[in-house]
Amino acid sequence: MRARWLVVVGVLTASLSGYGDNVKAASKNNQQVNLSKYDTFFMMKGNSTGDAARDERLTSDVKSALMSKGWVELAEGAGQAAVIVHVATSEQHTDEAFYKGWGGWNWRWNGPGSPARSVEDYKVGTVVVTIFDADTKQAVWRGFAADALPKNPKDADKVHDTAVARIFAHFPPAR
Repeated sequence: MRARWLVVVGVLTASLSGYGDNVKAASKNNQQVNLSKYDTFFMMKGNSTGDAARDERLTSDVKSALMSKGWVELAEGAGQAAVIVHVATSEQHTDEAFYKGWGGWNWRWNGPGSPARSVEDYKVGTVVVTIFDADTKQAVWRGFAADALPKNPKDADKVHDTAVARIFAHFPPAR
């Protein structure tokens, strides 16, 4: 009887806590840039998941995360920072593929803490958020979360929330 009870408790715990448990997130920033000088942003369209509703939800979650940090969204082109959300697909899964044809937008940065000296190759289903200085078009921060697109659409909202929360958990980074 005790063994059966433990199995039931184990199954319930796994089913209730499973949302987003596999989501792994990290962020990198250009250590030569003081992110505390930014407080306004605008969104630019990244590549699509193939599902417009999912794309909108991810974009909305990123906007909310930035606003919770005190940033203010302005009309496109009016903010200090440009924010782009990409999702790694089987066709587009590298920074180079995300920004191919984006003349002038430098997604690489050099110097101490430079994560983009080589091309980052993301696992399909990874959400990648890049923040650029709007004037220089230079990347200043990048966060990403692997396993952010669940196979079961019913889990999507909870997994997206977890992924974006983890991406921005340490944003802005301490200097």
